[in-house]
Amino acid sequence: MALKKLFSALVLAGLVAATVSTAEAQRHTNRSEHVAGRFDYYQLVLSWSPTHCQDNSRGRNDTQCGVRRTRPFAFVLHGLWPQYEIGYPEACRTKNKPFVPNKAINAMMDIMPSRGLIIHQYRKHGTCSGYDAVNYFKASRILYNKVKIPKRYNSPTRAFLLRPADLVRDFQEANPDIGGGMIQVICKRGNKNQLREIRVCFDKKGKFRRCSGRSTRHQCARKNMYIPPVRIYR
Repeated sequence: MALKKLFSALVLAGLVAATVSTAEAQRHTNRSEHVAGRFDYYQLVLSWSPTHCQDNSRGRNDTQCGVRRTRPFAFVLHGLWPQYEIGYPEACRTKNKPFVPNKAINAMMDIMPSRGLIIHQYRKHGTCSGYDAVNYFKASRILYNKVKIPKRYNSPTRAFLLRPADLVRDFQEANPDIGGGMIQVICKRGNKNQLREIRVCFDKKGKFRRCSGRSTRHQCARKNMYIPPVRIYR
């Protein structure tokens, strides 16, 4: 597959962080001790844009939620997060200032429609990947493209109810390589029955793998969760 070859090319070019032991890194509690490139796996985080836009729209000029957006957004890329088996690194020190060039920002706006989000994600998470900003977002897009979004989530214009387990089943049917424990469903803070995001886990070679670590604080309740529709402006 082209994506597999491209990801392999990044590995060979040294653009994907080398696999190293993280036994020591897992014991670190001081964020200044986190080392770029030293982690165990990735979480690809896909945010449900309608939930985000309920509380975070900055008005008509908001490129994700306002009239300036290029289309009504459903699932969008929130970020690619390096993870330890327990915990995660953040804001790792880098040789150069963690600058995200405009070209890299503009190249991501179709799937990550917020300049502020793009810059924040590189500074907080991308700096720990072992990539510079350009190659961090290249890797992010490669893994984003490996997840097929089921049709019912592409652009729903009406709200619907769904159990978290059914959402997982939908993604597994659309992505046969996603096995048990490889996807997490996260609900809104303060509301365990409204979809906020999903997290899909990959190993450092770009293959789906089980997510590990402790349960997140915002996983959804087992009963039906509310999935708001996309925002349409006329």
